[in-house]
Amino acid sequence: MTVKNEISRHSNFYVEDSLFKVPREPFEKESEVFCDMFSLPQGSSVVVEGTSDENPIRIDRTSKDDFEQLLKALLHRKYGSQPNLPHGIEQWTSVLKLSTAWNFERLRQAAIDALTESGIGAVDRVVLSQRYYIKNWLLPALNELARRPEPIILEEAQRMGIDIALKLASVRERVTVAVQTHPTAHPRYSAFGGDAPYQRSNNGHGIAVGSCRDPKMQDCDFSDQIRSTFSAYEL
Repeated sequence: MTVKNEISRHSNFYVEDSLFKVPREPFEKESEVFCDMFSLPQGSSVVVEGTSDENPIRIDRTSKDDFEQLLKALLHRKYGSQPNLPHGIEQWTSVLKLSTAWNFERLRQAAIDALTESGIGAVDRVVLSQRYYIKNWLLPALNELARRPEPIILEEAQRMGIDIALKLASVRERVTVAVQTHPTAHPRYSAFGGDAPYQRSNNGHGIAVGSCRDPKMQDCDFSDQIRSTFSAYEL
C-alpha cells in the first residue's frame, strides 16, 4: 500500500543524462499536457511510464538546465521558498520556453511577469514575443526601437529576423537621394536640412545619401506607423 501511494504522488522524468523524481500533483493540476498524459487509462499488466527509475517519462529535445528552472519555478512557487525561484532573464526564459510548450498557463504568466520586471531589453522582447506568442510585448518593443537614436545593428537584425528588421527600418529611417544633373550644380538636399554626405559618381553626377534621424524622435509615438507597416503581425 505504501508503494502504491508513493507511485501516485511522484513521477520520474529522464532529461538528458539525469533522472528527476518530483511530485506529480503540480504537473497534473497546472499543465494540460501532463494532465492528459496522466489521465490515460492504464492496464493492470502495463508498467506505467514514470512510476519507477527503470521506466521514467523520457523528455526529449529538452535541456536539463531548462527543466531544472521549470522545476524551481513550479515547486518552490507552490511550496514556498521564494529565494529558490529562478532569477535573471536567462533562467526565466527557460521557464517561459517549457511552460509555453507544455501549457502551464499560470507558470507561463509568472515567467512573463518576472521577465517584464527584470527590465528585459526591447530586442529580447521582440524575439521572445514571436517565439513564445506574447502579443502585448511586440508593439511597445518596436516603438522603443523606433524612437531610439542609435541604429539597429547587424546582430540585432539577425536576432529579430530580416522581415522584422527591414520593416522596423522603414518605420524609423527616412533616406533621401539627391541627384545632381549638372556637374557644376549644387546637389539638392530636400530632406536633410543642412549638409549631407556627398560624393561624385563616375558619370559626374553628385549623389547625397543620408538619414533624417532627429533627437526629437525619442519623444515620438510610432504606434500608428508600426501598426500599418506590421499589419501582418498580431499587435
